[in-house]
Amino acid sequence: MTELERTKEELANLQHAKEVAEHRINRNENRIRNALKKQNAARTHRLIVEGAELEYVFEGIEDLPQNTFWAFMKKLVKLPGVMELYGRVKSPDYQPPKGGDE
Repeated sequence: MTELERTKEELANLQHAKEVAEHRINRNENRIRNALKKQNAARTHRLIVEGAELEYVFEGIEDLPQNTFWAFMKKLVKLPGVMELYGRVKSPDYQPPKGGDE
């Protein structure tokens, strides 16, 4: 085998390896993109469910203008005991009461 033939064969092997690597890169980029889509979909679903629960607890809140809603939420957080309750419920070992009331 001549040097030219060996060089051509090596080039063909390297080009094949490059194509394989590009395919792996594309596949991994697609996996990342799909994982991000799933995360975003899960977050969107969670926000919708939590918003619906907020509307259930505070009937009519969906009709408030956004600035009034935010003012209400800021005042709600400042009520005595609210942040302490939040600290308890976000604890990993928190068990909600059976009746749903704290």
